[in-house]
Amino acid sequence: MFRRTFLIVLTVALTVQLASPAFAAVPDEGVVVEGESVPGIALGDTRAQVEDSYGEPRSCQSAGNASCTYDIDGVPGSGHVWISYRSADGGIATGSPEDVLSGVSWYEPVSGWTTTAGINTTVAAENPQAVIDAYPDAVVTYTSWGSVYSVTAYEQGFSVIWIPNFYSGTTTVRMGIGYPRPAPPPVELRTVVADIDLTVLKAKGVRQIRAFVKVEKHTTLAAYGADVTATWAYPDGSAHTARANTSNSGYAYFEVNDAARGSYTLSIDDVVLDGHRFDDANSVLSASIRVK
Repeated sequence: MFRRTFLIVLTVALTVQLASPAFAAVPDEGVVVEGESVPGIALGDTRAQVEDSYGEPRSCQSAGNASCTYDIDGVPGSGHVWISYRSADGGIATGSPEDVLSGVSWYEPVSGWTTTAGINTTVAAENPQAVIDAYPDAVVTYTSWGSVYSVTAYEQGFSVIWIPNFYSGTTTVRMGIGYPRPAPPPVELRTVVADIDLTVLKAKGVRQIRAFVKVEKHTTLAAYGADVTATWAYPDGSAHTARANTSNSGYAYFEVNDAARGSYTLSIDDVVLDGHRFDDANSVLSASIRVK
Protein backbone atom coordinates (compact mmCIF):
# COMPACT_ATOMS: atom_id res chain seq x y z
CA MET A 1 0.00 0.00 0.00
CA PHE A 2 2.80 2.39 0.88
CA ARG A 3 4.63 1.59 -2.33
CA ARG A 4 1.51 2.13 -4.40
CA THR A 5 0.86 5.50 -2.72
CA PHE A 6 4.50 6.57 -3.28
CA LEU A 7 4.32 5.68 -6.97
CA ILE A 8 1.10 7.67 -7.37
CA VAL A 9 2.65 10.72 -5.67
CA LEU A 10 5.81 10.43 -7.77
CA THR A 11 3.80 10.11 -10.97
CA VAL A 12 1.73 13.20 -10.13
CA ALA A 13 4.88 15.19 -9.29
CA LEU A 14 6.53 14.27 -12.57
CA THR A 15 3.37 15.08 -14.49
CA VAL A 16 3.16 18.53 -12.87
CA GLN A 17 6.85 19.16 -13.56
CA LEU A 18 6.56 18.22 -17.21
CA ALA A 19 3.38 20.25 -17.69
CA SER A 20 4.75 23.39 -16.01
CA PRO A 21 6.51 25.82 -18.38
CA ALA A 22 10.10 26.87 -17.72
CA PHE A 23 10.59 30.13 -15.87
CA ALA A 24 9.98 32.93 -18.37
CA ALA A 25 12.73 35.53 -18.53
CA VAL A 26 14.77 37.55 -20.99
CA PRO A 27 17.85 35.50 -21.99
CA ASP A 28 21.21 37.11 -21.38
CA GLU A 29 22.77 35.88 -24.62
CA GLY A 30 21.85 34.78 -28.10
CA VAL A 31 21.81 35.77 -31.77
CA VAL A 32 20.13 38.87 -33.11
CA VAL A 33 18.83 38.49 -36.66
CA GLU A 34 18.62 42.00 -38.06
CA GLY A 35 15.08 42.97 -39.02
CA GLU A 36 13.69 39.68 -37.70
CA SER A 37 14.37 38.56 -34.15
CA VAL A 38 16.26 38.82 -30.88
CA PRO A 39 16.88 36.00 -28.41
CA GLY A 40 13.54 34.47 -27.42
CA ILE A 41 11.14 36.57 -29.53
CA ALA A 42 10.59 37.74 -33.10
CA LEU A 43 8.99 40.72 -34.79
CA GLY A 44 5.34 39.94 -35.43
CA ASP A 45 4.91 37.94 -32.21
CA THR A 46 1.83 38.83 -30.20
CA ARG A 47 2.05 40.39 -26.76
CA ALA A 48 0.87 37.05 -25.36
CA GLN A 49 3.74 35.22 -27.08
CA VAL A 50 6.27 37.77 -25.82
CA GLU A 51 5.04 37.41 -22.26
CA ASP A 52 5.08 33.60 -22.56
CA SER A 53 8.78 33.88 -23.41
CA TYR A 54 9.86 36.88 -21.33
CA GLY A 55 7.31 36.93 -18.52
CA GLU A 56 5.61 40.01 -17.14
CA PRO A 57 7.37 43.31 -17.98
CA ARG A 58 8.88 45.46 -15.25
CA SER A 59 6.81 48.40 -16.45
CA CYS A 60 4.88 49.72 -19.44
CA GLN A 61 4.11 53.21 -20.64
CA SER A 62 2.36 55.15 -23.39
CA ALA A 63 -1.21 54.63 -24.53
CA GLY A 64 -2.15 50.98 -24.84
CA ASN A 65 1.06 49.91 -23.10
CA ALA A 66 2.81 50.48 -26.40
CA SER A 67 6.27 50.35 -24.81
CA CYS A 68 7.34 47.91 -22.09
CA THR A 69 10.68 47.31 -20.39
CA TYR A 70 12.29 44.11 -19.14
CA ASP A 71 15.37 43.29 -17.08
CA ILE A 72 17.76 40.58 -18.25
CA ASP A 73 16.86 37.37 -16.34
CA GLY A 74 14.53 39.52 -14.28
CA VAL A 75 17.45 41.05 -12.36
CA PRO A 76 17.35 44.87 -11.94
CA GLY A 77 20.56 46.53 -13.08
CA SER A 78 21.45 43.64 -15.37
CA GLY A 79 20.55 45.70 -18.42
CA HIS A 80 17.17 46.45 -19.87
CA VAL A 81 15.26 45.69 -23.04
CA TRP A 82 12.52 47.86 -24.53
CA ILE A 83 9.63 46.22 -26.36
CA SER A 84 7.43 48.22 -28.74
CA TYR A 85 3.97 47.12 -29.84
CA ARG A 86 1.39 48.12 -32.39
CA SER A 87 -2.15 46.83 -32.81
CA ALA A 88 -2.85 43.81 -34.97
CA ASP A 89 -4.16 46.09 -37.75
CA GLY A 90 -1.03 48.26 -37.68
CA GLY A 91 -2.45 51.09 -35.59
CA ILE A 92 -1.72 52.24 -32.04
CA ALA A 93 -1.31 49.46 -29.47
CA THR A 94 -4.44 48.64 -27.46
CA GLY A 95 -2.85 46.80 -24.54
CA SER A 96 -4.47 43.54 -25.59
CA PRO A 97 -2.74 40.14 -25.87
CA GLU A 98 -3.20 40.40 -29.65
CA ASP A 99 -0.96 43.47 -29.98
CA VAL A 100 2.02 42.77 -32.25
CA LEU A 101 5.72 43.20 -31.51
CA SER A 102 7.05 45.92 -33.83
CA GLY A 103 10.48 46.77 -32.40
CA VAL A 104 13.05 45.83 -29.78
CA SER A 105 15.91 47.90 -28.37
CA TRP A 106 18.46 47.10 -25.70
CA TYR A 107 21.13 48.98 -23.79
CA GLU A 108 24.41 48.29 -22.08
CA PRO A 109 25.18 46.16 -20.16
CA VAL A 110 23.22 43.75 -22.39
CA SER A 111 26.38 42.48 -24.07
CA GLY A 112 25.44 38.87 -24.81
CA TRP A 113 23.12 39.68 -27.70
CA THR A 114 25.23 39.55 -30.87
CA THR A 115 24.03 40.28 -34.39
CA THR A 116 24.69 38.05 -37.38
CA ALA A 117 27.37 40.58 -38.36
CA GLY A 118 29.17 40.06 -35.04
CA ILE A 119 28.16 43.31 -33.32
CA ASN A 120 27.14 43.64 -29.68
CA THR A 121 27.03 46.57 -27.27
CA THR A 122 30.59 45.95 -26.09
CA VAL A 123 32.00 46.05 -29.63
CA ALA A 124 29.92 49.13 -30.45
CA ALA A 125 31.07 50.96 -27.31
CA GLU A 126 34.73 50.23 -27.88
CA ASN A 127 34.89 50.52 -31.67
CA PRO A 128 32.16 52.46 -33.52
CA GLN A 129 34.10 52.03 -36.76
CA ALA A 130 33.56 48.27 -36.49
CA VAL A 131 29.81 48.89 -36.64
CA ILE A 132 30.21 51.09 -39.72
CA ASP A 133 32.35 48.43 -41.39
CA ALA A 134 29.85 45.68 -40.54
CA TYR A 135 26.97 47.62 -42.13
CA PRO A 136 28.51 49.42 -45.13
CA ASP A 137 25.12 50.48 -46.55
CA ALA A 138 23.95 52.08 -43.31
CA VAL A 139 23.37 55.80 -42.84
CA VAL A 140 25.91 57.27 -40.42
CA THR A 141 25.33 60.50 -38.48
CA TYR A 142 27.83 62.42 -36.38
CA THR A 143 27.69 64.78 -33.44
CA SER A 144 28.73 68.40 -33.82
CA TRP A 145 32.17 67.53 -32.43
CA GLY A 146 32.73 64.75 -34.97
CA SER A 147 32.05 61.52 -33.06
CA VAL A 148 29.67 58.87 -34.38
CA TYR A 149 26.12 59.35 -33.10
CA SER A 150 24.14 56.71 -35.00
CA VAL A 151 24.44 53.93 -37.57
CA THR A 152 21.10 53.01 -39.12
CA ALA A 153 20.85 50.07 -41.53
CA TYR A 154 17.32 50.80 -42.74
CA GLU A 155 17.08 47.99 -45.27
CA GLN A 156 18.34 45.46 -42.72
CA GLY A 157 16.18 46.69 -39.87
CA PHE A 158 18.98 47.43 -37.43
CA SER A 159 20.38 50.50 -35.68
CA VAL A 160 22.96 51.59 -33.12
CA ILE A 161 22.95 54.89 -31.23
CA TRP A 162 25.69 56.28 -28.99
CA ILE A 163 23.94 58.41 -26.36
CA PRO A 164 26.26 60.95 -24.70
CA ASN A 165 25.89 61.92 -21.06
CA PHE A 166 27.24 65.44 -20.81
CA TYR A 167 27.30 65.41 -17.02
CA SER A 168 29.33 62.23 -16.55
CA GLY A 169 31.30 62.43 -19.79
CA THR A 170 30.28 58.86 -20.67
CA THR A 171 28.41 57.34 -23.61
CA THR A 172 25.71 54.66 -23.52
CA VAL A 173 25.13 52.34 -26.47
CA ARG A 174 21.61 51.47 -27.57
CA MET A 175 20.96 48.85 -30.25
CA GLY A 176 17.66 47.94 -31.87
CA ILE A 177 15.79 46.05 -34.55
CA GLY A 178 12.66 46.93 -36.48
CA TYR A 179 11.04 46.07 -39.74
CA PRO A 180 13.32 46.71 -42.76
CA ARG A 181 12.39 49.73 -44.87
CA PRO A 182 13.95 51.87 -47.59
CA ALA A 183 16.49 54.42 -46.45
CA PRO A 184 15.28 58.04 -46.60
CA PRO A 185 16.90 60.35 -49.12
CA PRO A 186 20.15 61.88 -47.86
CA VAL A 187 19.82 65.11 -45.92
CA GLU A 188 21.48 68.09 -47.55
CA LEU A 189 23.96 69.74 -45.21
CA ARG A 190 23.31 73.47 -45.06
CA THR A 191 24.30 76.59 -43.18
CA VAL A 192 22.05 79.56 -42.48
CA VAL A 193 22.62 82.99 -40.99
CA ALA A 194 20.12 83.03 -38.14
CA ASP A 195 20.73 86.57 -36.88
CA ILE A 196 22.81 89.73 -37.31
CA ASP A 197 23.18 91.84 -34.19
CA LEU A 198 24.55 95.39 -34.63
CA THR A 199 25.43 97.71 -31.75
CA VAL A 200 27.15 101.10 -31.47
CA LEU A 201 29.63 101.83 -28.69
CA LYS A 202 30.97 105.28 -27.87
CA ALA A 203 34.07 105.97 -25.78
CA LYS A 204 35.83 109.33 -25.51
CA GLY A 205 34.03 110.59 -28.56
CA VAL A 206 35.04 107.63 -30.75
CA ARG A 207 32.21 105.49 -32.13
CA GLN A 208 32.57 101.80 -32.89
CA ILE A 209 30.09 99.44 -34.59
CA ARG A 210 30.13 95.82 -33.53
CA ALA A 211 28.38 93.06 -35.47
CA PHE A 212 27.73 89.50 -34.32
CA VAL A 213 26.60 87.20 -37.11
CA LYS A 214 25.05 83.95 -35.88
CA VAL A 215 25.58 81.00 -38.22
CA GLU A 216 23.80 77.68 -37.72
CA LYS A 217 23.73 74.32 -39.45
CA HIS A 218 20.46 72.93 -40.79
CA THR A 219 20.18 71.08 -37.47
CA THR A 220 20.15 74.49 -35.66
CA LEU A 221 23.47 73.59 -34.04
CA ALA A 222 26.20 76.22 -34.11
CA ALA A 223 28.31 76.19 -37.26
CA TYR A 224 31.87 76.23 -35.96
CA GLY A 225 34.72 77.25 -38.27
CA ALA A 226 32.58 78.71 -41.07
CA ASP A 227 34.20 81.39 -43.23
CA VAL A 228 31.82 84.36 -43.47
CA THR A 229 32.27 87.05 -46.13
CA ALA A 230 30.34 90.29 -45.70
CA THR A 231 30.22 93.83 -47.02
CA TRP A 232 29.83 97.04 -45.05
CA ALA A 233 27.96 99.90 -46.77
CA TYR A 234 29.16 103.23 -45.30
CA PRO A 235 27.17 106.49 -45.14
CA ASP A 236 29.34 108.00 -47.90
CA GLY A 237 28.27 105.23 -50.31
CA SER A 238 31.52 103.29 -50.18
CA ALA A 239 31.61 99.49 -49.73
CA HIS A 240 34.10 97.58 -47.59
CA THR A 241 34.51 93.80 -47.68
CA ALA A 242 35.28 91.92 -44.47
CA ARG A 243 35.82 88.27 -43.53
CA ALA A 244 35.60 86.39 -40.25
CA ASN A 245 35.42 82.82 -38.99
CA THR A 246 32.74 81.60 -36.64
CA SER A 247 33.59 80.68 -33.06
CA ASN A 248 32.61 77.52 -31.18
CA SER A 249 29.25 79.12 -30.50
CA GLY A 250 28.72 79.89 -34.21
CA TYR A 251 29.29 83.66 -34.14
CA ALA A 252 31.38 85.64 -36.62
CA TYR A 253 32.52 89.05 -35.37
CA PHE A 254 32.84 92.21 -37.49
CA GLU A 255 33.51 95.80 -36.51
CA VAL A 256 33.86 99.32 -37.84
CA ASN A 257 36.22 101.53 -35.85
CA ASP A 258 36.01 105.31 -35.66
CA ALA A 259 32.64 105.28 -37.38
CA ALA A 260 31.25 108.55 -38.74
CA ARG A 261 27.66 109.59 -38.22
CA GLY A 262 25.15 108.08 -40.59
CA SER A 263 23.62 104.75 -41.58
CA TYR A 264 25.68 101.55 -41.89
CA THR A 265 24.53 98.26 -43.41
CA LEU A 266 26.21 94.88 -43.11
CA SER A 267 25.29 92.44 -45.89
CA ILE A 268 26.26 88.75 -45.93
CA ASP A 269 27.86 87.69 -49.20
CA ASP A 270 28.70 84.06 -48.51
CA VAL A 271 29.19 81.43 -45.81
CA VAL A 272 31.64 78.63 -46.55
CA LEU A 273 31.75 75.47 -44.42
CA ASP A 274 33.18 72.21 -45.70
CA GLY A 275 30.45 69.91 -47.01
CA HIS A 276 27.66 72.46 -46.47
CA ARG A 277 25.70 74.68 -48.84
CA PHE A 278 24.95 78.23 -47.77
CA ASP A 279 21.15 78.50 -47.70
CA ASP A 280 20.80 82.19 -48.43
CA ALA A 281 17.07 81.88 -49.15
CA ASN A 282 16.42 81.04 -45.50
CA SER A 283 19.02 83.37 -44.03
CA VAL A 284 19.12 86.84 -42.56
CA LEU A 285 21.23 88.60 -45.16
CA SER A 286 21.55 92.17 -43.92
CA ALA A 287 21.09 94.52 -41.01
CA SER A 288 21.42 98.28 -40.62
CA ILE A 289 22.16 100.71 -37.82
CA ARG A 290 22.41 104.49 -37.55
CA VAL A 291 25.33 106.14 -35.79
CA LYS A 292 24.38 109.42 -34.11
